[in-house]
Amino acid sequence: MDDLVKKILEIIKGYRNGDIEMITSPMNEDHIHCWIEQFDEDDQEFILSELLHLLPNSYLTKETTLEIFSTEFEILSKDFGYENVNDFLDESIFLDCQKDGKSQKILLKLINDLLSDKYNYKISECGTKKVKHWIYTDDVLASGGTFRNDILEEIESYGTNEFVESDIRIISSFFILHTWGSKNVRFALDKKLDFELKDRLKFYRVAEIDNNPYIHPYYNPIPKFNFVYPIESEEGNFFLDFIENAFERTYEMKNKKFAFRNPDYPKKEELFSSAENRERYEQILLSKGIEIINSIDNLRAQSLRPLGMTPPAFKTLGTGSHFFTWRNISNTCPIVYWWGTNNWHPLFPVTNRGNH
Repeated sequence: MDDLVKKILEIIKGYRNGDIEMITSPMNEDHIHCWIEQFDEDDQEFILSELLHLLPNSYLTKETTLEIFSTEFEILSKDFGYENVNDFLDESIFLDCQKDGKSQKILLKLINDLLSDKYNYKISECGTKKVKHWIYTDDVLASGGTFRNDILEEIESYGTNEFVESDIRIISSFFILHTWGSKNVRFALDKKLDFELKDRLKFYRVAEIDNNPYIHPYYNPIPKFNFVYPIESEEGNFFLDFIENAFERTYEMKNKKFAFRNPDYPKKEELFSSAENRERYEQILLSKGIEIINSIDNLRAQSLRPLGMTPPAFKTLGTGSHFFTWRNISNTCPIVYWWGTNNWHPLFPVTNRGNH
């Protein structure tokens, strides 16, 4: 088991490296041992082995992500018919919607440094000509609620009719993009604006989570389901009943039909080491997540699920994201990875998590 811990550490050792205020304990072998020893002894080596298989394709290091991110402006310039990046930026602005300390502020600083180093250009210099593009960047789009609200606020400020009649495109760039969330947010924006954005809204991403549960012979025939999505179980059903009755709700819960993975999918396992190991790994994370939630004396977050936060009206087990970045872990990931109270030691610690 020590060898597995060493190999995992080699991959994730850069997590919040140097961010002393955010890390509750150093990212070292003892930290990983402390996390894994919270699981049943018979499961510990299996979890580490499967996690080691998953991490190379689900942990985005700073170096790899910024390398991919640095090519994005060439891609955008080409996609929108510009001869060079500077001409594209002259007709673009970066939306700055979030408060200080939020991920968008940090990413905008990274982008500004990147533009300065690579193109001798700064964000403050963008949009000197007629603005044709709004660029929105963030680390994760999961349900899309934050993105939707930010964009609607920007459009309202600009003038809804003026925006609809303009040729402004919204370019949305994320480290991690959930397919179900991007589909839902496009529908919500079109409905709210009473206007189909179509190609005026484009999504770009470093990594994509194929989590659209609607299996359709034409539109979604072979979903990858590259996230934590367990098959139906008695324990899972019991939790769904528990969470529905845990709060007095003014809305009806929905999407129960999507709470569990159809065991016939994915047709080809591309994320986990095998279909059998996927099933075992998912069940362990579900069971331990339920155990963590059961340890909470005063459950207040209606969106909390064992497999990660999700819209509170969803009668599901959680978003189940299994992608991590060097600078953050989404609360849509299974809570065994990030929960930080009730005597649970997280693998990827962040501040103000688990205070529910």
